[in-house]
This record gives sequence, structure tokens and C-alpha cells, in this order.
Amino acid sequence: MFKNGFKMNDAQRKIQSIDYIVIGFVFMIMFLMPVFFTRMNGEISWRHVIKLWTDMILLFPVYIVNHWLLVPRLMFKKKYIYYAVSITMLIAGTTLLYYMFDNVWTGAKQMQSFINRPTPIPPYAHLLMYSMMIAGIDTGLMTMRKWHENEENKHILEKHNAEMRLDILKSQVSPHFLMNTLNNLYAFIDEDPHKAKTIVMKLSKIMRYMLYESGTGKVPLSKEFEFVESYVNLMKMRFDDKVIIDLSLPEVYDDVDLPPLLFISFIENAFKYGVSYEKRSTIYISFQVLDNKLIFYNYNNCCSSASSGTGIGISNTLERLRLIYEDRYNLEIKSQDNTYTVKLLIPLS
Repeated sequence: MFKNGFKMNDAQRKIQSIDYIVIGFVFMIMFLMPVFFTRMNGEISWRHVIKLWTDMILLFPVYIVNHWLLVPRLMFKKKYIYYAVSITMLIAGTTLLYYMFDNVWTGAKQMQSFINRPTPIPPYAHLLMYSMMIAGIDTGLMTMRKWHENEENKHILEKHNAEMRLDILKSQVSPHFLMNTLNNLYAFIDEDPHKAKTIVMKLSKIMRYMLYESGTGKVPLSKEFEFVESYVNLMKMRFDDKVIIDLSLPEVYDDVDLPPLLFISFIENAFKYGVSYEKRSTIYISFQVLDNKLIFYNYNNCCSSASSGTGIGISNTLERLRLIYEDRYNLEIKSQDNTYTVKLLIPLS
């Protein structure tokens, strides 16, 4: 079974390390400031320095919650209002708890003894200011890193799309496939000219889609369905009645755009490894649109001893899914009891 995942490359790890260094430097500056600015009679008041250091320990939970929870799960999911409310509540709650503990429970007024002003800045105000600073710097750094990762993945995806088109011309529409199709076409020229004409039209449509329409970043869902239907119908003409081929397409759906050629590797594999010339074989392919998600399902018998899930086409498809959808897709590939199934779920928005 294959599952989606996301792995950082060396450049992304380097940027992440720089982010941590910057945050570490900011924390170091904050912890050094009391040493230089907290003095009594010209000397460092270590008692008050330690008090401020103790207070600033509360900055670490603010940073941890913001860095590992709020930004990834809210900010990066474009839930900006929820993020703004959550980070405000986090900072306000931390500051309020500190104020209750320091002023209500203990009644401590330690800052007034060394600041020579009638109305000193209360300690909770420092905590509030530092918390906002840490959260702002951390969110800014993570947003910049996320933008850089998206741009890098976009360039990688464009490269993979070009490689995918070349790979399809070399493997999916292989010389073997073309030879068999042309042989069938030659046989039907005299016996059934109408069928020969149909084969030429379907083959032309497949080649045109692969060469031209798939060169764009996205295609209408209806176009992808037409391509799959043409390919499957061409396979039906190629094989005899011993192969049961069933294709199910939704009748009603929103014609949204999606990346092209996400399913052809799985479908081609089904015909490559799921057809036996000695016994009856079954290939079932279905598409379903449910809750703004596209569900692709493929079932076939395992009629070849070769592995049907480790080819170049499958590997490229898995990489494209990872780059396009990150953690927003689900893919299950199972091979058991002489059957092979693929279930892919991708969002349509």
C-alpha cells in the first residue's frame, strides 16, 4: 500500500535551519536585554534579571503552540480568521495567567523596587510585547519558508509534467501498443472498414490529447473522462470477448479543472498485467464524484508475474500526486488473491 507523504529536500532543510537560528538569536537577544538594562546604582541586579528570565520562560509555550499547531493547521490551511483569533487568545491567555499569578496570588511588586520611575511598565506588559514579537517573527519566517517550498515544488512539478509527457510517449503509447493497434487496423480495413475508421479516430484523439491538451497545467474533468473513455474503448476493440472490460463514469458532475493524465498509468497497468489469453479476465474502472472529491477505482486480475505497481509510470504518478496535493489526497494500492486494486481520492477544489 502506498500512502501520501511529504519529504523535504536539502535546500528546504537548510532554510528551516536558518529559521531556527533566527528564532534562537531573537530569544538570545530577549534574554540578554535584562542584563544590560536592569541595573540598580549602576550595577546589574541579578535578582531582577533572574525574575525576568523566569517570566520569559512563558514565551516558549507561545512559540511551540504557534509553530507546531496554529500556523500549520490554521494559517497554512488558509483559515486566517481562526488563526488570528487563536493566536490572540493564546497570547492574551498566557499574559492573563501570568498577571493573576504574579499580582493576585503572590502580590509581587518586584519591578517597582529597581525602576526609578513613578509609573513603571508592569512585567505582564513586557510579556505581552515579547509574545507578540515571537509569534509575529515565527509566523513570518514560516510563511516565507512555505512560499519558497511552494515555488520550488511548482518548478519541480513543471519538470515532472514534461517528463511525464515524454514517458507516456515512450511507455504508455509504446511501440508494442502501436504495433498491435495498427495490426488490428490493417485486419479491419477489408473486413470492417467502419470499425477501422473508428480505431483511427480514437487513436488520433488519444495522441492529440497526450501531445497537446495535456501540455497545459490543468484540463477540464470532462476532457480527462473523454480521454479515458477513448483509451478504454480502443482496448475493447483490441481484446476479444474473454476480457470483460467495464468503465463507469459519472453522469452528473461539475466540470472543474484538474491536472491531466493522473489515472492513465494505473489504467494502462491494468491492461498490461491484467489480461490473460488463456482464461477469462476482468478489468473494472470507475470514477465517482462525491462531496467535492473525485474517487478513482481500478480492479483487475493479476495475470502477469511482473510487478504491476513499481513501473516508471506509477512512480511518476506518485511523485506528481505528492507535489500537487501534498497531504490532501489518499491512495491505496493492494495486490492479493490474484487481484490488483487501486483506489485514489483527490479533491476537486
